[in-house]
Formats: sequence, structure tokens, C-alpha cells
Amino acid sequence: MFLKQNATRAGAVAALAMTFGMIFGAGAAEAQQLKMNIGCPTLGSADIGKYTIDELNKLCHNNTGAATTSSSGGSSSQVSSAEGGAALSCGQHKALAFKARLNPGFVEGQTSQQVVDKYCQNKPDNALPDESYAGGDQATGVFRFERGYHNSYTGAKARICKPYYSGDAHLNNGQIVFTSGGHTWRGTISQNSYISITRDGVNPRPKNHTVISGPMFNAELFNGYCGKGFFRLSAQ
Repeated sequence: MFLKQNATRAGAVAALAMTFGMIFGAGAAEAQQLKMNIGCPTLGSADIGKYTIDELNKLCHNNTGAATTSSSGGSSSQVSSAEGGAALSCGQHKALAFKARLNPGFVEGQTSQQVVDKYCQNKPDNALPDESYAGGDQATGVFRFERGYHNSYTGAKARICKPYYSGDAHLNNGQIVFTSGGHTWRGTISQNSYISITRDGVNPRPKNHTVISGPMFNAELFNGYCGKGFFRLSAQ
């Protein structure tokens, strides 16, 4: 059963990668010499302790988008990716996870810990995480998103922390935006097809910080109130 489930999932990922026009496999992504983020600290950096959460989010994920006024009079914001969509290495995800252990309120680091646990096992710090694919930052169009929280709750918490949401996500050359749960989510997709939505990308900002990080096919969702969850994209 386990092998069958893995084969089914691998087939679905391969089909979606073809839809996005990606090069399949982390090895292929590395062969394309994708740009690696050099400003984000890595595990073992002597000065990792000096960075604030905002500084780490700017260096490692995406810059805070400044609100602008659209032609229709509404407000919107554009989120730019760090270093033009440069990929984060396993060592950089480990550094963010380390920072989260020192400060549990650093929810972006909480998702990095999940990335390390799932996609960096037995990989050197300078390697790309597993499920890295070249081309995700070139995808454009409307895709289906699914998200939800893993834990089951009762009462008021169950109404807030639902196990499943779905809808349309709009991708445009490294940017993603969708509306879900009464919030608009804006973020970026890096050159190795990893999605990043920080606390600054959810508007109006939830009472408890909420982030998404990881491979766009199977990313990690974390909310300070609801806990761990999932986020994934698929073709319409």
C-alpha cells in the first residue's frame, strides 16, 4: 500500500511538473545551476543569533510588499522574492529552524524545520532540498490550491482551524496570490519551485502568524493557533 501511494503521488507530481514545463528532479534542477541565495545565513553562521525575524524574512524569503492603490481604487501589494527568486539550501533551512527553536514565535522557521525533516535527510548543507524543480517561477495562470490543518479540533477552534480549504490560485512568473479563509495570501515561488508566504503576505494579518513554505506541490503550512498543516497546488 505504501509503495502504491508513493507511486501514485510521484505520478501526479510528474504530470503537474510537465504542465508547468518544469525539469523533473532535484538533480536536474541542480544541473541547471539555479541561483542560490547568498544573503540568507546558513547553519553554522557565526552571526545567526544577531538577526531579527524581520531581517531573516527579508534575506531568506521575500521582501515586505508595499501597499499600492490599484486603478479601480482598491489596495493591493506586490511581493518581491529575495535575490530574484534564489533558492534556499538545506543549510539555510536548518538555520531558520534553529532560530525558531530559540524563538517559537518565528513561524517561518517552524515550516523550515518541517522542510528539513522531510526534504533534507542525508543531504549536505549546501544542497537543494528534495522536490526541487526548475521552472516553478515561470508558471503563469490559474491553478487549484488545497490547504488545511492536520490536527482535529472541537468547538470554536474547529471553526477556525479547518481540515480542508480549496480554491483558485493565480500564478504569474514567480508570484502567487489567492483568497482563502477571509484573507488574501501573497507570496513568491523560487527558481527551485519552492513557495514562500511569510506573515507579511497574509492580509488582513491573522491574530496568530501564518506562513507557507516548501515545494509548491506539497508545501508546509503553519499557524500559531492552529498548528501544522499542508498546502499544495495542482493543475485545473
